Amino acid sequence: MKPTEYRDSHREARQQLSGLSIVKQASVSAAFPYGYLMRLLDDRELNSIQDVRVRSETRAVHRQVYRKSLQLLRRDVGRMLVNRRKLMETRQEWRFEALVGDTVRVWKLLWTLRVAGAAHGIHVPVMVNAAREACRELQSLMAAPLTSSPAVRAL
Repeated sequence: MKPTEYRDSHREARQQLSGLSIVKQASVSAAFPYGYLMRLLDDRELNSIQDVRVRSETRAVHRQVYRKSLQLLRRDVGRMLVNRRKLMETRQEWRFEALVGDTVRVWKLLWTLRVAGAAHGIHVPVMVNAAREACRELQSLMAAPLTSSPAVRAL
């Protein structure tokens, strides 16, 4: 295959796939790299797939990606909390109540996302709105600079 033929076939495939709603990317905030989590829980796009087998396989892939993404999110949130503790230690400005409050809030949000994923896995969409709210809160928490954290007093 000549390079021009390859480019043409690649361009044609991209044009054909761009019409599918499942290929379109949702707008993801640059500050929250896990903004796609809600899309994995939302079945509206999957319902447009007519083939039951393909829809089922797609749901299974979504579940796997969601679980792995939650593991990565837990890791990143843990690092963020460690960095906040280090910042407090460096400044010698310990606010234990705020630090515990932030930690509990973060782990509660992660637990909400985990339960929402489990509910989605058994086809019970009861936690979708709670998961959306948890994503919004985590986004605002992770996007905030360390110094603006409620656990750290501003200088």
